[in-house]
Amino acid sequence: MKKIIILAAIAALLSTACRQEADYHPYIGESGKLAYNTYAEQFEYIWKCMSTGYVFWDVDNTDWDAVYRDYLPKFQELDRIVESGGTVPTATLAQLYDKMMGGMKDHHMLVRVQNLFPAADEPSRFAYVQPGNTEVCSRNYYIESAGEEKQRILSFLGDIESLYNIAAHETATYPVPELSSEVTYVYCLIVLPDGRKIPYLWQSMAAITPVIRSSDGNSVVEKWLKAIAETPRNELAGIILDNRDNRGGYQDDLDYLVGSFLNERTEIFKTRYKEGPGRLEHSVWTPYYIEPNARFHRDITAEDIPYVVICDINSASMGEIEPMVIKAVLPTAYTIGERTYGGTGPLQPAEDVNLNYGGPFGDNSATGLHYIYTSSFEAQIGGKVMEGIGFTPDEVILRKNHNGDLKPQLNAAIQYIMHR
Repeated sequence: MKKIIILAAIAALLSTACRQEADYHPYIGESGKLAYNTYAEQFEYIWKCMSTGYVFWDVDNTDWDAVYRDYLPKFQELDRIVESGGTVPTATLAQLYDKMMGGMKDHHMLVRVQNLFPAADEPSRFAYVQPGNTEVCSRNYYIESAGEEKQRILSFLGDIESLYNIAAHETATYPVPELSSEVTYVYCLIVLPDGRKIPYLWQSMAAITPVIRSSDGNSVVEKWLKAIAETPRNELAGIILDNRDNRGGYQDDLDYLVGSFLNERTEIFKTRYKEGPGRLEHSVWTPYYIEPNARFHRDITAEDIPYVVICDINSASMGEIEPMVIKAVLPTAYTIGERTYGGTGPLQPAEDVNLNYGGPFGDNSATGLHYIYTSSFEAQIGGKVMEGIGFTPDEVILRKNHNGDLKPQLNAAIQYIMHR
């Protein structure tokens, strides 16, 4: 194994002998060192930081050295335009960075670069690239939602009592100060024709942990967990967790969504990070374990209680890691919906970004010259790295095949539980 690593390092050195080596570059918090005056310098700085700090070089097929050779002259050409008295349209700069980075594997990635020499009447001084959005929008089952997906789901769930027999129905929104955001939960107790019940929960993001931490013990998500833990076996048909349009959140939520149903400490995935400047200088894979949650415990495996998770193309980050982990760890789990977004790499808290060679870098202030939001860790779930790919559920039901209707996926979950 050591020979392979040494040979790879030598090959990388030989292939980059025509340019400056990619050394460590300052990350967030050191924005004073980001000064540059030309488009070529901007390109080289971003190129070097990506070469050093991008965690997915083992699975990303982008030829980063070819990018350097092919794109440096293009940015130098922009500088010549400026030198001759011209300006550069922000759209031109955006197209260049999109061609350069738009096909990269990291589906968390956001590239924001300031246009150094725009025209005075430019509507925006910043160019943006989001590789994940570009890839997801190219899928043949993508539905244009114009950012209205959450409201569509809430509208559908608001009318759920007209569609199913419901014994309990509650919607609540909670602030999540840590993320400068809020989370919405919808809890329903669905009653089957035979009288058995299905506790159902939709969550707009993964924020169970801060909600429970700040609640009085009677939050909507706790009502769902209590219904699962306390409903007698002859009355409990199954569980549904709905992660459609869940864009991510807290890793610790798995303590509730998985830990509540475990009897022993269990490994749920592995992560590794960049521990050196070389592209393949990763740390070892480190397992992440969770403990059984005594407060909301039920052995659904021993009782053979089905646990169905619904996910869709907009389930991203923790919104897709949750169904992946639940499926990998719990034997009675079943997943329904669409292949998910594909952003599985965890990110460090902002205060910890200098702890290794990977993760976001640049200046995220309103006037920052550039900012690249990229994963801090590579995750391996069920032995696979699913970055840029996403999770394909057991039963694929595409909303596009049903005119965007939300009901078929939920119907399938209920039918699975009824007839399992």
